[in-house]
Amino acid sequence: RRARQVPRFAKSLDPRLQHSRGSTPRLTMEFSIESTSTLFDSSGKPYTSYSITTHYQGQRFQAQRRYREFVALHDGLRGEVSGLPHHFPVWPFHLNRLAPEVVDGRRVALCSYLSAALAALHGGVMPARLRSFLQLPQAQANRMTAPAGPSGAAPLLPLEKSDTVILVAYQLPLTVSRAEGGGWEVEWDDESVLNQHALSLGCRVMWVGGVGCAVDPDEEEGLAQLLLGGYSCLPVFLPAALTDRFYHGFCRSYLRPVFHNRMRLPDSGNPFCEEDWRAYSAANRKFADTVMEVYEPGHMVWAHDYHLLLLPSFLLRRHRTAHIGLFLHSPFPASDVFRSVAVREELLRAMLHADMVGFLLFEYTRNFLSCCKRMLGLEYEFHKGGYLGVEYEGRHVMLQVATFGISPPKLEARLAAMSHAASGRAAFHGHAHAPLAAPTDCAAELGSAIAQVCSSGRVVVGGVDYLDRLKGVAPKMLAWEALLRDYPHYRNGHVLLQVCVGARNKIHIQEAGQVEAEITRIVERISAAYPGTVHFEVRSSLSPAARLQLWAGMGMLVGTQLREAVNVWPLEYVYSRHLRGLPAGVLVLSEFSGFARVLNGGLRVNPNSQKELVEALDTALRMAPAERLARGLKDLAHIQRCTLEEFANRFVTDLKATQTKREEDFVSVGFGLSSFRMVGMGAGFKPLDVVESLDKFQRSSHRALLLDWGGTLTPADAGLYDTRDSTDGHVVPQRVLNALQTLCADPKNHVMILSGLGKEKVLAAFGSVPNLSLAVEHGFTYRVQGGQWQQLVHGVDTSWRSVAASVMQRYCTVTHGAYVLSKGSSMAWNFADSDPEFGVMQAKEVQFALQHVLSAFPVVVRTGKGYVEACLKDVNKGVMAERFVDLCQGGGARPLDFVLCIGDDSTDELMFGHLHQKLGKHARQLLTSTVGRKPSEANSYLNDHGEVLELLELLCTHGNHPPGSQPAAASSMRRMAAPVASGGMSASYQNLAALG
Repeated sequence: RRARQVPRFAKSLDPRLQHSRGSTPRLTMEFSIESTSTLFDSSGKPYTSYSITTHYQGQRFQAQRRYREFVALHDGLRGEVSGLPHHFPVWPFHLNRLAPEVVDGRRVALCSYLSAALAALHGGVMPARLRSFLQLPQAQANRMTAPAGPSGAAPLLPLEKSDTVILVAYQLPLTVSRAEGGGWEVEWDDESVLNQHALSLGCRVMWVGGVGCAVDPDEEEGLAQLLLGGYSCLPVFLPAALTDRFYHGFCRSYLRPVFHNRMRLPDSGNPFCEEDWRAYSAANRKFADTVMEVYEPGHMVWAHDYHLLLLPSFLLRRHRTAHIGLFLHSPFPASDVFRSVAVREELLRAMLHADMVGFLLFEYTRNFLSCCKRMLGLEYEFHKGGYLGVEYEGRHVMLQVATFGISPPKLEARLAAMSHAASGRAAFHGHAHAPLAAPTDCAAELGSAIAQVCSSGRVVVGGVDYLDRLKGVAPKMLAWEALLRDYPHYRNGHVLLQVCVGARNKIHIQEAGQVEAEITRIVERISAAYPGTVHFEVRSSLSPAARLQLWAGMGMLVGTQLREAVNVWPLEYVYSRHLRGLPAGVLVLSEFSGFARVLNGGLRVNPNSQKELVEALDTALRMAPAERLARGLKDLAHIQRCTLEEFANRFVTDLKATQTKREEDFVSVGFGLSSFRMVGMGAGFKPLDVVESLDKFQRSSHRALLLDWGGTLTPADAGLYDTRDSTDGHVVPQRVLNALQTLCADPKNHVMILSGLGKEKVLAAFGSVPNLSLAVEHGFTYRVQGGQWQQLVHGVDTSWRSVAASVMQRYCTVTHGAYVLSKGSSMAWNFADSDPEFGVMQAKEVQFALQHVLSAFPVVVRTGKGYVEACLKDVNKGVMAERFVDLCQGGGARPLDFVLCIGDDSTDELMFGHLHQKLGKHARQLLTSTVGRKPSEANSYLNDHGEVLELLELLCTHGNHPPGSQPAAASSMRRMAAPVASGGMSASYQNLAALG
């Protein structure tokens, strides 16, 4: 009676009853303690660990606690929650606390205690100690009314001052220079999108990045302290040689062209330089080391752009539950271009180690998804709220499409400051060709030549670009030349003002000199033929104030980028003219520019078509003022809605909402960038407790063991042969046969081998073992011990096979790489070797065709990873496992009190699922284990087939010993099964892909 006692105060404080009695809102939360395990403390004494599952707001949290932790929780809650009894209401049972009936009764009582303690809160805020006990996020009490976040994530919550975001970029948003009298001059860089004032995040922010100037090693410590103390910035100091190979070598020369869809072709040398790649890896590792100096659990890391694609991978090596976001400011290339990257898989896997990856446009997101599918075989899915997700190694990676903009308050403040400082300057006269302001600092920076062009009364067609070939300045000049040639009336009263900047982010553009020479030749040719129609200047830099003066003098802004993702200058052009009360200008934007997709008021052009560009220029110059205004208002609405502040808050809020990760739910696998990955194991997934398994085996008298073959009893097939071939040589080691013979010789045991191979191969391997039950072709045919072969489903009509074969063969002829695989109970159309996207399209057609022609047969059509299968209904390993259990318990036999099921691949997951459904997932007599640490329906795992064999040998040698005896081998296996920080994965890890 004491074993099943329920806390007395729980009856009056049942949360369900309390919720119905009053109108006070309650915390909607459910508890369950469905499993227990016997563990040993540091002194070797056994204790019972209770697995607590908390269902709250659509999420599932799990914690492992022992009895004394419940008592400590109660003692702490008594001072915070009224109505709790003075003494802990569950009896301790000091003498027989490990007895099964006591453990089971205590499990029920402890669950009732948690429900009663929750009800005693009367809808109030949950105490921190209870949240910690249940391993809930500390802000969980505020989530009750928060809007829903991405699927698989917590509800969206506003950022709080207690939150911390670490922004990581190649360069800090600071301008750092040496002071004349020694020391350093530091100020925020207003041009950086990551500066303190532009993002306006409502939480603590830290920055990690380079300083953009040379720093001697003996000065690094002093500068680091200055930046950390005064600006919350952690500088990353890279040696000059490493910076040159990392930035100019790999990032700018190799990676950037590819990301802008410019495939590099081999010339006199290999485009890929191994030394540059090593420098890129070393630099990313250095950034990760700097982040970890200040990272604490709960912090969010937000990495930016293609310079730091490896950062998520290096961070997860150091902290497996790190909260990481990655946003790409550049385009992402098409899959056929990205495939040309020599380290494509390393980059993709590293990006997928982030919790959320952001892109500017859906086009770039689609390219990324296509690469994931074609190179890694990953699928994606849409979620509520407009989110995309990719399942990768048991982890859910969210993808966000977010276009950022400018900061209107910052631009307004800058214009106000200019207006205040420029005392006595001339006012603009309300038309597009007004002269520049009277001499000020910015006017002096622009120079008299530009001021003269803007004050000449002519129509100014403007452009401001970096001296980069991808910016497309040359096509713009050629189109202007063609316009003047074909439309003579534009030769007078019109001028093209082109200003080029030779440095980006204070870093000189290496090809600037060559690009300038090409443009200069075109300009000289135009000036010779049509004097005064073009003005071209090159500047090393251009301040924001000078740029705003240019926007005021330009009636039209033209951008002809060949490929570009981020360029906020068109947004700045539209908004600054609006603030100054100037007539709306006209935007002519390349369709390959990122912001051309969102500024719908502009004219989109293909810069590669000179005819189209000339026609667009003519249309813009002839555009009526009313149309200019309508287009400008359309762009203005977007600029005011999609601000830089809104973008930053949305990204960090979504990152905060990604699902809370627990250390024990993840395991790191592999070494090196191409093989390392963080695998999500799922809450409560743990190694098989060998001591507990042996104890249950010894206490039982009627047992069933269901074992897979390949990957479980022997190493998984290497996959070097075609599965269509009739391959011999499936040799089973003698140790395995000896263990099976010993187990089968015990009348208490029923042992079955379940395989997907044919009868001949299975008999050749295991036919010599007496009393061994066999199931072949996933259970289509089986025999129990030495009995007759039987079919799982009797009286099967096999005429469907010829119908299915004709359909499959027809699609094989039009789908390169597809083939038909025939087995006794099924036929499969395999397209794993065909084009990934075309294969999926064809697979859908095959599926529909088979479902139509086979509708009259007892056949089900299923799709899997790389195949479409037509198979008999109710024929799989799961159904066979249920049948075997029924046969073992039938005919008046005693119920099974020990069932062990071990497998390694996707077909074995059906065994686990069916047995859980039949016997109960947490039934005491049922043990399910997958081979290899990977996501699985099983309750536990063994590392590899070697541990499976050791377990079977342990059951053979000690299975009939008195209950409770623990041989040294069992303790050794328990140590081997424990998770390690960076251990390898078993051979069956290759089956992860089949699990999706």
